[in-house]
Formats: sequence, structure tokens, C-alpha cells
Amino acid sequence: MILEIKELSKTYKTNRKKQLVLDSVSFHVDKGEIFSILGENGAGKTTLIKLMVNLLTPSKGKILYKNMEITTIGKDYYTEIGVVLEGNRNIYWYLSAYENILYFGRLMGLKEKEIRERGEELLKFFGLYEDKDKKVGNFSRGMQQKLSIIISLLHEPKILFLDEPTLGLDVVSKMDMIEKIKHLSKEEGVTVIITSHQMDVVEKVADRVMILGEGKIQFLDTVDKLINKYSGNKYLIRVERNLDDAEIKKYFDTVNVVRRENDITEIEVYIDSNRLINSFLGDMVKRNIYVTHISKSQDSLEDIMYKFLKLGSDSFEDV
Repeated sequence: MILEIKELSKTYKTNRKKQLVLDSVSFHVDKGEIFSILGENGAGKTTLIKLMVNLLTPSKGKILYKNMEITTIGKDYYTEIGVVLEGNRNIYWYLSAYENILYFGRLMGLKEKEIRERGEELLKFFGLYEDKDKKVGNFSRGMQQKLSIIISLLHEPKILFLDEPTLGLDVVSKMDMIEKIKHLSKEEGVTVIITSHQMDVVEKVADRVMILGEGKIQFLDTVDKLINKYSGNKYLIRVERNLDDAEIKKYFDTVNVVRRENDITEIEVYIDSNRLINSFLGDMVKRNIYVTHISKSQDSLEDIMYKFLKLGSDSFEDV
């Protein structure tokens, strides 16, 4: 493991009251993995990131980097990490991309030759080399985000913290960013810790996910295990008859009528037992109603997160 969090708590004082944001959180992050932190707004994701990058001091607990407390490492810790925080102005818009790289590289204490070589390598990798002399204020959101990540990678950090790296990007830029993040992890061994509200991004990149809720860890494991554990049995059924709501409700409680037209009814149902499907199909046969389509599908990560956050993990049945 490269990072270990032990019994971490953070309390804020607001209007003479104490607000517990993180409550005895413990987990670890392995070298080279992509670790995603999920949760509703206010769940403590940004606070946790700021604690891990040593911008905030824990109220209780420890954060260990390679078995050393980050509070004792001092400024040397910042040479080991790269950070891009969402909502922060990470670059200067009135400078060109190349000027931004030179400026921040010097702040990091890098030599000019290092900055130029590493900067050009990263500009080419992220597809910005042809635009390096253009003012950043004229860049698209995706180009600005890529440049922010380039700057965070200049000093070759071991851990890269990304807060909403694909927010506001178009489809092409988002897919490109996903591939770049995966390359950094799998090919260059960079540990990536990412927060995102875009579940399609998390599903594509994350090795493990951690869901925060009410200051505690609600889930911690791989994306596949999250989907397999909490995905409902969802069926799409099409019959050659105009079934009314009362007829459908005889069999299924949770129903979404997808289409009802021209003597065709198409429904999407969530069930806990295949017995309900068998009962429905048996009655359709008895009534000489043709079932022209039936298929089972798995919930997306976005579907699962919605139900998880809306209803809580206790409301799910183990699959």
C-alpha cells in the first residue's frame, strides 16, 4: 500500500456548534490503483481529499504515506503528490500553456531543462503540443483541465489527486481524459485518487470505490462487486396486448411502462424472485397473449448509486 488512513475524523466549528464531517474513517490505497471516492454533496469527499493532501489537519486519526505520517514529512510530501481541485483556478488564463508550465515548474523547484523536457512530453501525451503558445483563456474547458493535470504531473508525483476531472467536458474530451487517467495508472504506475459525480467515468476507470455517507464508509470494494451486490433483477418484457395498469400490478410492484400502443405493451420491471416472471408468463400463455420479447439486464453504476444514496444500503437485497 502507498497510503493508509487510520481512524480519521474531522470536525468543523460553525456558529459555536461542532459539525462532524468524517467519523473514524479507515482505509488504504494501493500503489498504482485508481481509487474513487463517491457520495452525495456534503458527504465529506472534498474534506477527505484536503486532509490527504495535507491542506487540513485531522481532528483525530492518522494519514500515512509509505508508513510515515504526512504531518511529519513536511514539504517533501508535496514533491510526492499532484493535485487538481475542482472549482480552483489551477492555471493563469492570461499566460500561454507553455508559460504556465514554465511558471509552475519553477515554483516546484525544477530546473528549466527538466521543465521543458517533461512539459513537452506531457503536452504531446495530452494532445496540446500544437496549442502550447496559445493563451489559456481561449482554451476550451477540456483543454484547460488537461493543462491543469499536465502541471500537476510535471514533478512526476507518485499520487495524483483529481477532484471532478471530467466535469463539464464534452463526450470526446471526457473519453480522452478517461484513457489518459487509465494510462497513467496502468502504464506509469501513478496512484490516482479521484472524486466524481459522473458514474460512467467511475465505472470505466476505478479499480475500487469507496462510498461516504454521514461521515462513515458505506461501501468499499471493486466496481464489479458493487454492481453485482446491489444490482436489481431488471427485465424488459413486450407482449402483443394492450395491458392496463391493474393487470400489470397483479404480478409486479415496481413497474415502468416503456410503451403502450398498437396492441403492444412494453414494460420494465424490477423483481426479487424469478417466480413472479414464471407466474406472469404462465398466465400470458393461458390467455393466449404472445410474449414477443423478454430480456434481463443489469443496473448501471449510476442506477445503483441513485438507489444507494436515496434508500440506503440496508434497503438492498444481497444478490
